[in-house]
Amino acid sequence: MRWWGWGDDAHAEPPAEHALAWLEGELGGSLREVRRHVALEEVALPASRLPAAVRDAFGTILRDDHEARVRHAAGRSYPDLVRLRTGALEAAPDAVLAPRSHDEVVAVLRACAEAGVAVVPFGGGTSVVAGVDPARGACDAVVSLDLGALCEVVIDERSRTALLGPGLRGPEAEAALGARGLTLGHFPQSFEYASIGGFVATRSAGQASTGYGRIDDLVLGLRLAAPAGEVHLPPMPATAAGPGLRGLLVGSEGTLGVLTQVALRVARAPQEHHYEGFMVPSFGAGAEALRELKQDGLSPDLARLSDEAETRMSLAVAGTGGVKGRLLGAYLGARHVRGGSLLILGWEGEAERVRARRAAALPVLRRHGAAGLGTSPGRAWLKGRYHGPYLRDDLMDRGVFVETLETATQWSNLFTLYRAVGDALRRHAPLVACHVSHVYASGASLYFTFLARQEGDPLEQWRAAKAAACDAIVEHGGTITHHHAVGRDHAPWLVREVGETGAAALRAVKDELDPAGIMNPGKLLP
Repeated sequence: MRWWGWGDDAHAEPPAEHALAWLEGELGGSLREVRRHVALEEVALPASRLPAAVRDAFGTILRDDHEARVRHAAGRSYPDLVRLRTGALEAAPDAVLAPRSHDEVVAVLRACAEAGVAVVPFGGGTSVVAGVDPARGACDAVVSLDLGALCEVVIDERSRTALLGPGLRGPEAEAALGARGLTLGHFPQSFEYASIGGFVATRSAGQASTGYGRIDDLVLGLRLAAPAGEVHLPPMPATAAGPGLRGLLVGSEGTLGVLTQVALRVARAPQEHHYEGFMVPSFGAGAEALRELKQDGLSPDLARLSDEAETRMSLAVAGTGGVKGRLLGAYLGARHVRGGSLLILGWEGEAERVRARRAAALPVLRRHGAAGLGTSPGRAWLKGRYHGPYLRDDLMDRGVFVETLETATQWSNLFTLYRAVGDALRRHAPLVACHVSHVYASGASLYFTFLARQEGDPLEQWRAAKAAACDAIVEHGGTITHHHAVGRDHAPWLVREVGETGAAALRAVKDELDPAGIMNPGKLLP
């Protein structure tokens, strides 16, 4: 991945001319000037403070060169990218350690606990909530623990279970499973670079999690190395053996220990992928259709419903002008959905089953006023499903403040929360869009994208918008995070969601597993 941004140069494409022109109209002013980031060697780093005892013990798996430290100094949040591009990093790891086995992880944690060195587990480096910031906490030094070498794959086809190393990237895991006709079915937008360990440590949700399940639904067992010892939970289909330790460790964000192996439920790879688009009269009508589909057992594997603002933005960026645009407008007008909301639905599996599930969903969609748009919107969404972070990079280069945040709530509260968060964000950004990306029987997620011109200190601009939105979320019954995790950015709001007693219980678990307090300081727990 590019040290200063997302992905690689080969897959980066500038916005189309018509898209830039539309954004200029929305945000005001030209977006033609492209800023350049500092060179890698210009990023200033403090001298390493790693104790000699740790350096000498792990020299074979240690790197402390300039590039390694920069590449492990940040994730890919908006503040991370601002700091990287300007070379104004607040901190960097004193070294990067790359263990090759569970036993080496154990040895590193033992040595760092004895020496008072903070440890920040690092997978794909894709965190957007400051989850891999090299914070020292009360320690004098900090190391980034790169898990990329832990890449084992052991597949139990009869049980449809896969034991996977935490360092496997999404595409590597899918390639190994695909060779056996299987899939994890977990495709978040960060899929190309995020790791298996990162998925589990952050309670990730993939774009097709409505069908395949979130990552926490798929975890059957795990192995955790902690400073105080090891927790090994073998894969089980179900258990009543006390409170769920799996659930406690999944989503622990590296604050309790290091995941060195995870056992995940896998599925048969689908024969067919059928994705198509619909236009519904309004965001509310689309949400009602999705609620009914899910509660009646008719939900597709992927459901993505854009509100009117995001629909307008998507159509503008796609360039639906000219004759084609006029024909589309006439069709939408005749079906009474012009100015409505775009709905992308996807079904996967055996061909006959896909057709049957789609057919069962169509009467519900028609009852809520949906007009079919065919498979072209679905194919376009699939083609560009991982492109959003590249677009953010380009817009940041053009002086645009562009950020996302997400939450979830019950169906009965969905639009109260939607309006409250939207109102909070519009005080800081002229362009605010939202979509539902994950659907449950009891509720749904809300994923907001907001854009403005960069003004003044970009980090202060970000903090003001982020705080306003997070306050609105917790004050109006939403979760502080549906799938981005807590990290450092959301930690100040965690107590308001789980309560003082709940936070105290989490601290007690941390004290037991990490008595020296070296594991990922400042993350998750406020």
